Order: sequence, then structure tokens, then C-alpha cells
Amino acid sequence: MADGDVVLNRNFEVDAAEGTRVELFAVESSSSPGGYYYRFQYYAPEEGEQILRYDNAHDSDVGPHHRHHADDVTGIEFEGLQNHVARFRQEVTEINARR
Repeated sequence: MADGDVVLNRNFEVDAAEGTRVELFAVESSSSPGGYYYRFQYYAPEEGEQILRYDNAHDSDVGPHHRHHADDVTGIEFEGLQNHVARFRQEVTEINARR
């Protein structure tokens, strides 16, 4: 793999009744924290609602890896891309169950 190589690009429905979707996107990037530029989001496109997002796309006081939920932005640990995706998907499952 080399910088700019797309390593993850998926978009799928989570809940048809709620109209929610997940987008997982990651690109190799030696200049990005963790070696990837990534954005994982759980959202309701019809409502324009972002429910949950993990990213490393901007500088922040909370650290290089961010978790956006509601109006909160918090720092999160990055322990490899596969673990990060698994953590995100587990959180989506939990949030979706409460909606």
C-alpha cells in the first residue's frame, strides 16, 4: 500500500425504517495520525442528521483522533484501523438499538 491508496470505502444501510446509513472511508496517508486519513460516519441523510462520526481530519484540542456525537467532540484512542472500525460499528449498533 502507498499514500493515497483507498483501503476502505463502504456505504450501507443500518436501519431502513429510520433511514440511517453508515459510511466507512480510509486512505493510506503517512502524514496522518495512525497512518490513515479516515472518516466513519453514522447518519440519517433524509434528515441531514449526523449521529456519530470518527475522524482524524482536523487539528483539535482533544487529540488527533476524534469522536463526534451530538454536540460533543472527544478524543479517542486509535489502536489500528481494524480495531477502530470494529469499535465504531459496535457503537453504531448500540446507538441504533436506543433510537
